[in-house]
Amino acid sequence: MSSARLLCSGQGLPWGRLTALAGADTGCIPRVTRRDRIAAIFVDDLVAPAASILKQCMLSGGADALVHREVLTCRTERSNAVVYGTPANIYRGCLSLEGQPFGLGSLAEPIRKCVDGAVLPETLQVNSTVLNYSHTPIVMGILNITPDSFSDGGNYATPQAAADQALKMQEAGADIIDIGGESTRPGSRAVSVEQQKLRVVPVIKAIREVSSVPISIDTTFPEVARAAVKAGAGMINSVNGLETPGMPELAVSLELPVVLMHMKGAPETMQEKPFYRDAAGEITDYLVSRVEALVKLGMPRELILVDPGIGFGKRLEDNLELIRSLKWIAAVTGCRVLLGHSRKSFLGSITGIQKPGLRDSVSHVVTVLAEGADVVRVHDVQGTVAAFKVAGAVRGDL
Repeated sequence: MSSARLLCSGQGLPWGRLTALAGADTGCIPRVTRRDRIAAIFVDDLVAPAASILKQCMLSGGADALVHREVLTCRTERSNAVVYGTPANIYRGCLSLEGQPFGLGSLAEPIRKCVDGAVLPETLQVNSTVLNYSHTPIVMGILNITPDSFSDGGNYATPQAAADQALKMQEAGADIIDIGGESTRPGSRAVSVEQQKLRVVPVIKAIREVSSVPISIDTTFPEVARAAVKAGAGMINSVNGLETPGMPELAVSLELPVVLMHMKGAPETMQEKPFYRDAAGEITDYLVSRVEALVKLGMPRELILVDPGIGFGKRLEDNLELIRSLKWIAAVTGCRVLLGHSRKSFLGSITGIQKPGLRDSVSHVVTVLAEGADVVRVHDVQGTVAAFKVAGAVRGDL
């Protein structure tokens, strides 16, 4: 069975600003947007005749498809394809696909879904604060209170120091503070439930004495999550997709937002020669399975965010492919997407910057380029907010 995955989709024109300048009805924006940008959609594993028919159907709608060079000579039995064109033309091509043989009729809907994306929630409530998903992603500030975190371990070792840092991040523009009592850097070892509770609970209480900023607890253990929520956390961030026994049931019972992340293996071993045939496809399949399991238990889908897990059992090429696939991940899972790329080693592989704390500038590049990121989890909140402001000004956002 062939699948379709969105590879990229152009930014297009700033229609919000243009409709305001013309005094036009903003209701036209979805319609005109379909005409001003090019989308590229990857379709895998077609038999050669199906690839040829797909190309002809897309041409009939004004779009096109790249197929294997030997499809027309019949020297290949199978071919991948890259469908490309404006969304409006791809839609017309999909009309021609309906009723075609080789299962192409059933391919029309997933291609349209890649173009349209999913209907996603407009807001996220954490604690008593309602956050809006808009053209600027929600900013989650990272507060590491562990002695061995990869870039700032030991900097906030006391509850007071951690609370002071949380206030600084809030003042800089952080929408959520993410607190973890266990390092999950490559090679790190597990920390006991009791040790995590001793680390995170006093910090959350100290923050709650001076601020109502939304707090997320970064943990894989239900006992830690329960204690953190009791102390004042309003969101659960799970690096193992809530796979720890008891975590799914606890999350459903608390009715709080959760982040489901993909990780290959465990932190201690996850970077030992990870391999994927199709990183974006395999990781998205995993996220879909975790989302559906949670929904089946009674969790509202709008409370679930997914995280492809940049750097967690991934090669450089896997990380880059995932960043390019965020819109598609949202469309397939039906959930908002969190991107955790800040200071990660793949940035060092690209730039040669070896010290994680010096990678903030290149982290900001990814932050503003990553289309489809609804929440960004970052160390440098002030720099992130500034990067969004500059990017918005350049785009002409109102």
